[in-house]
Amino acid sequence: MKLNEMLDKLGGLLQPEAAKKKDFRKKLKALLKDLKRKEMKLKDKLEATEDERKRKRLEKEVEIVHAQRKKGIKALDDSNKEEKEEKEEKEEKEEKE
Repeated sequence: MKLNEMLDKLGGLLQPEAAKKKDFRKKLKALLKDLKRKEMKLKDKLEATEDERKRKRLEKEVEIVHAQRKKGIKALDDSNKEEKEEKEEKEEKEEKE
């Protein structure tokens, strides 16, 4: 096991809440990538479809997937900001000591 892996594992044991947040962000990033791929495929299908009923259904699906991605991106940004603020507070506290 490499040093970084050991440090990550130790950090997860000492700070389980931080490890959960990191895991949450990692899973959210993977989910957002999947949603982006799905949105692209739907747009490609939409461009290739001639039938009006299918086009309307695909347009609605694209809108839904896009909205989900938008919410996920906002959640990821909020999580990253929260982590950054916690890190800054921790550094300030250490500087005072």
